[in-house]
Amino acid sequence: MTLKKPDNLARLRHKFSVPARRGGAVEVLGRCGIITGVVGDCVRVRLIGTKRGIPFHPHEIVYLAPS
Repeated sequence: MTLKKPDNLARLRHKFSVPARRGGAVEVLGRCGIITGVVGDCVRVRLIGTKRGIPFHPHEIVYLAPS
């Protein structure tokens, strides 16, 4: 049986009015990355070339449209 993780990003989408979704492409500090989750009121982003996600405030992130 597979358990589905709760979508804690839904709370951030509502609170900060941002389109944050797990696996979504973003740009932070001029670098591209992928949203991997949430930590408190921060979005965890794994930047290209890194192994772990780094927390960023939802308004620091540029959310890229899906291709």
